Amino acid sequence: METDMLDAQHKKLIDTAEGREPADTLFVNARIVDVYGHRVVPGRVAVRDGAIASVLFDDRDSEVPDDEAREVIDCKGRFLAPGFIDGHLHIESSNVRPAEYARMALARGTTTAIADSHEIANVCGLDGLAFMIEDARRAPLDIKFMMPSCVPALPDEQAGASITAQDMRAFMDEHPGEIFGLGEMMNTPGIYAADEETVRRVGVAAQTMSRQVDGHAPLAAGRDLNAYAAAGIIADHECTQPEEALDKLSRGMYIMLREGTCSHDLAQLAPLVRDDPFRARRCCLATDDRAPSDAISVGMIDNACRMAIDAGIDPVTAIAMGTLSTAECFGLDHGVSDPLERRGAIAPGKRADLLLLDDLAFVRPPAFVFSAGKLVARDGAFVGEVLPESEEVARLEATLRGSVHLPELSQEVFDYPFTPGEAVIDVIPGNAVTGVARPESGEGLRRIALVERHGRGVAAQAAGADGQGPAGLGLVGKHIGRGWVRGYTISGGAIASTIGHDSHNVCVVGDNPADMLAAVQAVGQGGFVLVRAGKVVARIDLPLGGLMSDKPAEEVAREHDLFMREARSTGVEPPLDPIMGMIFLPLPVIPVMRIRPEGVFDAERFEYV
Repeated sequence: METDMLDAQHKKLIDTAEGREPADTLFVNARIVDVYGHRVVPGRVAVRDGAIASVLFDDRDSEVPDDEAREVIDCKGRFLAPGFIDGHLHIESSNVRPAEYARMALARGTTTAIADSHEIANVCGLDGLAFMIEDARRAPLDIKFMMPSCVPALPDEQAGASITAQDMRAFMDEHPGEIFGLGEMMNTPGIYAADEETVRRVGVAAQTMSRQVDGHAPLAAGRDLNAYAAAGIIADHECTQPEEALDKLSRGMYIMLREGTCSHDLAQLAPLVRDDPFRARRCCLATDDRAPSDAISVGMIDNACRMAIDAGIDPVTAIAMGTLSTAECFGLDHGVSDPLERRGAIAPGKRADLLLLDDLAFVRPPAFVFSAGKLVARDGAFVGEVLPESEEVARLEATLRGSVHLPELSQEVFDYPFTPGEAVIDVIPGNAVTGVARPESGEGLRRIALVERHGRGVAAQAAGADGQGPAGLGLVGKHIGRGWVRGYTISGGAIASTIGHDSHNVCVVGDNPADMLAAVQAVGQGGFVLVRAGKVVARIDLPLGGLMSDKPAEEVAREHDLFMREARSTGVEPPLDPIMGMIFLPLPVIPVMRIRPEGVFDAERFEYV
């Protein structure tokens, strides 16, 4: 913001705070959740031009008259809390585009989202990131876009794009002020080895708005953790145990207590804060990946607050973790800047992102949600405005379509024997981390395969590299990885998906080769497919990069619910999520065992097994 405009905005806020000029909105009869003072106090809040001009607490300011205002909102004794900040998420994982995600998030009280779009960037490169930024402008959710730091996740991954430090800088030159920080640094081996390109990518953060680097370092410890923190990486959302989280917190990092659809870490990590509430100032809340049906029916950061409270954390502390802690982590809490950029608390000079709550139990969505002082949601329903698509959004959206390029395949590709004692991926429900098993029989196991979908297999077949056998068989170990998985209990069918973090090749799990082939062939230009006895019984179409739908969020949620019911009928029982429990199995930057287009991969030893 130019200095003259900033000076004028600050002058308006000062004049309003002093009562010389009227506020736009005055909230009265509120119980203010004071995350700085860790208390709840009756009071009044005045808003001008989307920012908070004054906060009057009844315990000290009862004699101060009400501010003059164009509109007075009687809170009727409700709690007035800051809007939630989701500290780390991937919008693409909600299977809807940013404008639709905004509707869901605002309805549940999330008013700011720190979004890493490395999913679409792995498929469509920086055009994908440009689409996310442009589409997000249409809605009143403030989305802070991070520059994907690891596309691909590891240097030799078979992704659809590659983004170098030089590419990042060129994009930011073309899109000044659009990139908030550097997204999660997943290439931990590159950091530990001080790899030249990796270090250059970390340095890109200096060109971003926040100058911060988000992290991703599961099980990092000792010298490796010291190296990771020394690189200036500010936060980590991959902790699953309090001891690991404390180790990172003690190195100066913020901890994201993640509560998503696949990874449910909050209850396990709650003792970190419950044992010493002072640590909450360095602990944030994040969803990472949230399915649309869960987002709409159960919630997002409001759900994380509810779970934190259920785990014994004080409600005001939980709210502070979902607001102030995240704002402080990313430098959004203070400084001489645009007041619409400062946030995380109900205090003068902060953005007026406000929640009116009937209680602090979070069993219901907020009664009212205000984004920059404007009403955007009421009782769990979005009531704000989403602008129509611009020509630029439509142009960029077109670049996301037609992203699936599969080789010709035969049933023989998915028909292979189990070898007693071979390494098997052991699924841990509710956790992105997997185990490793070496069973002596194939009882209870399911086949898993990963088919490269960005055109390499197609090119290999065109060049004759597929050999003379059944279609696709010559690509095994090069562009088609095969293995076995334990704990994914589908029976009488197969599930295939064009979402397979982070390179998003086609992942398929099933108990028979015929249905696995049928499922892969049915994914079309993107989505989830469930096949039983050769018939598609459920699907979610995701034509935008094979990751996102072009339908309203509610419709996608209904498709998701139907898919879940059908998947449950095949024997995939809770707590395992049939979708989220599968799509993380290709991610090679989380321990222990993963599936890649070359085969089963040990993500701790970084070798194929």
